Amino acid sequence: MAGKNWKQYFDFCAIEKNRTNGLCKLCRRNYKDKSGVFSNFLKHLKRQHPLEYNQVFNNEHEYFTEDRNGIEDGHEPIDLTNIKEKENRIILSITKNLIIRCNLPLNLVEKPAFRDFMKECSLKYRPVSAKRLKHDIIPSLKSIVLTRIHEKLDTTDHVTLTVDIWSDRRCRSFIGITCHFIDQNINPQAYLIDFLRLKSFHTSENIQQMTDEVLERFNIKKKVFRIVTDNASSMIKAYKFGLSFDTENIEVDERNQFITENGLTIEDFEEHFEPDDLQMVNMNSSDFGENEDSPSVRLSCFAHTLQLCIRDGLKNVPYISKVLEKCQILGKCSNQSSKIADVLEELNKHISKMNITRWNSEYMLMKSILSIGKNDLHSIVKRSRRYLRTL
Repeated sequence: MAGKNWKQYFDFCAIEKNRTNGLCKLCRRNYKDKSGVFSNFLKHLKRQHPLEYNQVFNNEHEYFTEDRNGIEDGHEPIDLTNIKEKENRIILSITKNLIIRCNLPLNLVEKPAFRDFMKECSLKYRPVSAKRLKHDIIPSLKSIVLTRIHEKLDTTDHVTLTVDIWSDRRCRSFIGITCHFIDQNINPQAYLIDFLRLKSFHTSENIQQMTDEVLERFNIKKKVFRIVTDNASSMIKAYKFGLSFDTENIEVDERNQFITENGLTIEDFEEHFEPDDLQMVNMNSSDFGENEDSPSVRLSCFAHTLQLCIRDGLKNVPYISKVLEKCQILGKCSNQSSKIADVLEELNKHISKMNITRWNSEYMLMKSILSIGKNDLHSIVKRSRRYLRTL
């Protein structure tokens, strides 16, 4: 009786002399034992799948003298016919909703605590490796997303790009290109169309070349209306020429389409004038220069420009620069000295860090220092001086 019930949850096959291999259908793990002996399989089923263990071996094994409180009487056996489909759905949900949206590391799925948690949630869960997520699951999800983005961009006439470059803690540079447009329902849309590792120098030629390759891949190079970047010289030079939006040609194309659809001729749009109405005007060479009012394909990021204005303004006020320098030193000490950190922890206070690229971080730094009482702040400053002497 027990041998027949085992077949419901294991696939058996002979592998060596007097040896049998059993593949658990519930968790897809392999176990081996002597032919005709099921002790290893019993231990696995009892430890990992207690509900199925009790159903199959009820009153047939010595282990069934254990307390069964908490086991639901109406529990039905697992339907193994659809287990593959349900396993895939669980794995996809973990990858999409947990790993990607919560920005968690891939090796989370290999941690024993996570696998134990998932088995509490679903007995049908099949452990998956981080390698499979990286090489199989995530590429398939990426392919689906890229297909949807292509479909959206194919129905869009004009787009605006935002391009930015930044580095991680390991000083690796990346370039991100985001596409913005208004859809047919007059709703703003934004898609990250690519995020690339920038291994070459941050020159304008390399930036423009990488941007061109991405736009060609999405077939939107002729649809670009504006490109928003920061005020770095390489960004300004990269998009000063090229990738421009030829409004004149589009106006001509729209006019020709209107003429064709309405059965008109070019003469219908020509203006008639008398020769006597013409007036001779002297033209200077300066009249043929670039029009300063002509729109540029590149626009500066307003937040970045505002930061530059604030920074220049602070530099021109000497007493503010001195105060900020002292606050910055104090904030640095609070993050490096364990004694100062202990004092701040007792006071339930924290001194914010100052970031050069964000002017509000300077404000938050001074605000956090002002929130500390005068006597406590005096004590922290004394400790900071002692700490600086040790450096």
